[in-house]
Amino acid sequence: MKKIGKLRKIAPKATWCVFLFTIFPLFVSAQEPSELKTTPPVVNVAAVVKPRHIQFGEKARLELTISGDTFIKHIKSPKFNFLPAFLAVPLHSDTVPRLKSDKIAVSMAWVYELIPQAIGDFSLSDIQFDYQGNFYFANPGSIRVSGADTYQENLTGGVHQVEAEVDTANPYLNAPLTYTFSYRYTAVLPTRQSPIPQLPAFPDFIVEELPTVPPYTQQIQGKTFWVEEHVRKLYPQKTGRIVLDPAALELPLRQGHKTLKTAPLTLTVQPLPDIGKPPHFNGAIGEYQISAQLERSWVQVGSALTLIVRVSGRGNMRTVTPPTLPALTGVIVNGPNITNDATSTHQAYAYTLTPALTGTLRIPSISYAYFDPSRAVYATIRTDPIPLSVRPNPNDAVDLETEDASWKFWVILALAVLIVGVLIAGFIWYRGGFSNPFASIASRAATRAEGVPDNGEMHPETPVSQAHTALAELVHNVPANGATPFANALAQILYQYLEGTLALSQRSIDAAREVCTQAEVSEHTREELIDILTKCDYHRFAPVPLSTDEQKALIARAEAVINDIENLQNARTK
Repeated sequence: MKKIGKLRKIAPKATWCVFLFTIFPLFVSAQEPSELKTTPPVVNVAAVVKPRHIQFGEKARLELTISGDTFIKHIKSPKFNFLPAFLAVPLHSDTVPRLKSDKIAVSMAWVYELIPQAIGDFSLSDIQFDYQGNFYFANPGSIRVSGADTYQENLTGGVHQVEAEVDTANPYLNAPLTYTFSYRYTAVLPTRQSPIPQLPAFPDFIVEELPTVPPYTQQIQGKTFWVEEHVRKLYPQKTGRIVLDPAALELPLRQGHKTLKTAPLTLTVQPLPDIGKPPHFNGAIGEYQISAQLERSWVQVGSALTLIVRVSGRGNMRTVTPPTLPALTGVIVNGPNITNDATSTHQAYAYTLTPALTGTLRIPSISYAYFDPSRAVYATIRTDPIPLSVRPNPNDAVDLETEDASWKFWVILALAVLIVGVLIAGFIWYRGGFSNPFASIASRAATRAEGVPDNGEMHPETPVSQAHTALAELVHNVPANGATPFANALAQILYQYLEGTLALSQRSIDAAREVCTQAEVSEHTREELIDILTKCDYHRFAPVPLSTDEQKALIARAEAVINDIENLQNARTK
C-alpha cells in the first residue's frame, strides 16, 4: 500500500515533464519566424583625410573607422593602395567599446600617415572593409599636394609662391652674378604680420645687397600675382661646385606659421682662363673704361702736379687695382693715392709728377687690362697721350733783392752795357741787310711748292723732295740760340709735306693725327710726328732755349717720319 501511495505522488510530476517536452518544440516552432530569427547588424564605415592641402615634404593623416549597433568582433584590417601617389605608413589602431541599446558595442579605428610621392591633385581610391564575409567601402575623397615653394590659403583661396634664381649657373671666379629671391602672391594674408623672408648665408661669396625693387604685378597662367623681390650681387671666392641653400619665407597664418622653401641652386665656378691673358693683367673682373687727366697743361721744373687716372664701369670693383704708369724719363712719380670720390662703379687714383728737366714732356698712353666675363675674353684699354710743358723755374735765377747793394750796382751796369751793345748790333745788322735764314728757308719751301725754283727755271718737285731740301737747308742754318724761329720753320716744313702728300686741310696737331690715321700710318710713326709737332708748338710759344744738338735731333726725327710716310705711299702705288 505504501508503494502504491508513492507511485500516486510521482505520477503527477512525470506527467508534467512529459507535457512540457511535448509542448516546447511546438512553441519554438511557432515562435521562430517572428521572434527568434536574428537580423544582420547595421555597420558604418568612414575614411577621413586631414588636411586636404599639404606641401611636398609634409604628411597627411588618414583615419579609418568601422562601427555598428551590435558587438563587432573578428574585424580584418581595411584594404587600400594609394601608390604611386602616396606611401601609407600605419601608426596605430584603437578599439572603443560603447553602449548601444543596452548592449555593448565596439568601434574599431585605424590611423595611417600619408607621405606624398608626387605633386598634384589626387583622387584617392575606395577603401575596403571586410566583416563576417560582407564587404563595405568608404572613399576618402581628394587631396592636393603642392611643392615646398607653394601654399594655397583656405580662407581667401590666395596662392603664395617663392622662387630663387641666378642669372648664370657658371660664373667666373670673382665675377659678379645676380641672385634674386621672389615672393609671389594672389591675395594678401588676412593677418597683421607680414611674411618674413630668410635668405641663405652665402659663405663662399662676397655679398652686395642691391636696392629693394618696389612690388609689381605679373601674369602667370592666367592669374595676376604681386611680386616682391630681394636681390643680391654675389662674387664667388672659390672655384668648383657650390650649392646655394634654399631660401625660405615664413607665412604668419591664423592656425600657425607656414614655411615656404625654394629649391637649392647649384653653381659651377670657373677659374679665369690662361689663354689670351695679357702680361699686365692684375685681376680686374668686369667691363671698364679708363681716362687720365692732368690738373694743368704746364708746370715749372722741380714743381709737382697731379695726374688723375679713373677706372669706371661695371663689375667687381674690389678686383680693380691702380694702373701702372709707363716709364717717364726725368720725372719723379709718387703714388698712387686713392681719391675720396670712389663709388661702386668708379675708382680714381692720384699720381704726383715732379719733372726735373725743362722742355716738352708727353705722358704716354696708360694701358689697363681686365677680364670681361660676359664675353669670356680679356681686353685692354688705353688712355690718350697727354702733352706737358715744363717751364724753367724763375726761383733758380739769382735773386737780386738779396744781394749786396754794390753787387747790384755792378750787375745793373753790366746789363745796361749789354743792352746798348745789342741795340747797336741790331742796327748794324739791319743796315747790312740781315734777314732771318729760317724765314728764307720757309719762303723757298713755299716757292718750290708752287714749282718755281730760285733761278726762275720751271721744273716740278715732289712734296718729299721739297721737304728734304728744306730740312737740309735748316741743318746748315742752325743758330746757337734760335728756338722760336727754328720751331716755326720745322713745323711749317712738316705741315707743307702733309698738305702735299696726305691732303692736310688744317695746320693743327689734331688734324695731323686724324689725316695720318685715315692714311693708315703706323702708330709709331704717327706718335713720333705728333711728338715733334708738340715740341715745335712748345718752343714757338715758350721762351725756352733749344741747343744745336737738340735742333739737329729734331730734324733727323722729322726726316725719318717723312721717309716712313713716303715708303707707305710708295708701297700702295705699286
